[in-house]
Amino acid sequence: MERANTFIIEDNQVLQELADRCARLYNELNFERRQAYIHYKKFEWYPKHLYEKYAPIIGSATAQQIINKNNEAWKSFLALKRLEAKGKLPKHITKVSMPRYWKKNGKRELRILIRNDCYRIDDKYLYLPKGVKLRYKGKLKWKGKQGRLEIIYDDVDKVWRGFMSIKIEKPLLKGGNKPLYVDLGIINLATVWFEGLKQPIAFSGKTILADWWYWTKKIAKEQSRLAKINKTKTSRKIRRLYRIRQKRFKHAVNAMVKAIVDNACKLGITRIVLGKLKNVRNNSHNNKANAMVNNFWSFAYIIKRFKEKAEEYGIEVVEASEYKTSSKCPKCHSENVKTKGRLFKCLNCGLEANRDVVGVLNIACLSGDKVNGVVAHPLLLRWNGMKWEFKRTM
Repeated sequence: MERANTFIIEDNQVLQELADRCARLYNELNFERRQAYIHYKKFEWYPKHLYEKYAPIIGSATAQQIINKNNEAWKSFLALKRLEAKGKLPKHITKVSMPRYWKKNGKRELRILIRNDCYRIDDKYLYLPKGVKLRYKGKLKWKGKQGRLEIIYDDVDKVWRGFMSIKIEKPLLKGGNKPLYVDLGIINLATVWFEGLKQPIAFSGKTILADWWYWTKKIAKEQSRLAKINKTKTSRKIRRLYRIRQKRFKHAVNAMVKAIVDNACKLGITRIVLGKLKNVRNNSHNNKANAMVNNFWSFAYIIKRFKEKAEEYGIEVVEASEYKTSSKCPKCHSENVKTKGRLFKCLNCGLEANRDVVGVLNIACLSGDKVNGVVAHPLLLRWNGMKWEFKRTM
């Protein structure tokens, strides 16, 4: 498995100069390749003239890493162009563009790439080529074979951030077939059930939605103020507000995923089944929830975090179809049902339940599990800004 240690590095003039030269190399190389692709549809993968120009000033190993980074971007672009020609582009990609420059708001993006054998790190210091010794802040979470180090200047927080890739051994998948089922949603971020659990557990998204809306209003207010003062659309403060909103959402999601996967491991769960999301946009009757989904909410991020976290425990994550899981009775399997808001009622057997519970139980039914005797309303957990805590049932 590949993971990354992240940390903040003290500012230093050496970093400023080296990063600027790295960005110049990347941008020059990218410009030449863009021109060659536009006019000739081909170019050389090894730009000897640029390597000889920059190797003496940034180091041969670093020059190679910058060239490799650009090679990766172009190989990805060309692979997508081949898929586009065959009509097989992933649905989330609507346009294939050539690799962009390391440039933002008219300035070069400051980045440095260090080969895995050209740096060393201990509990306090980062040691770079040419005797550069820098203090850093942060904890090295992952231990293993170190990979490439990428140092990027964050122009919002005004700090240097280090991203150190680490290769660690992947745990073997656990034996057995005890699954845990998860129904993802908006009002309830996730509803969880496994065989033997009498009452499903739901992670309420209401406080996260309210928090998102609070920061959205702050962003809109600042944008309005800025437009009146100098008629600009963005600023460092606005970019910072966007980042705060995103980080607060991701913090809640990461805490939820950690809680689910940690407990799944303790319970001997070997497989997590996630409801496969389709047509999720505009399927809520809550206007604020719809605004959040269309502008910010990322189910892809939630699924990605489930897969990454479960991988650390050797737990398999699979996606299952959610087709009709919220419109069929999990008790008698009748489709003669009535729904209103979050409530579900079967007109055949009289079952009244929370729609998210119906969804997760139907996912379990499709996998062959028996759901008789399960409470029809979930045990709610709410996010208090720091952790998920239990509240009374609905």
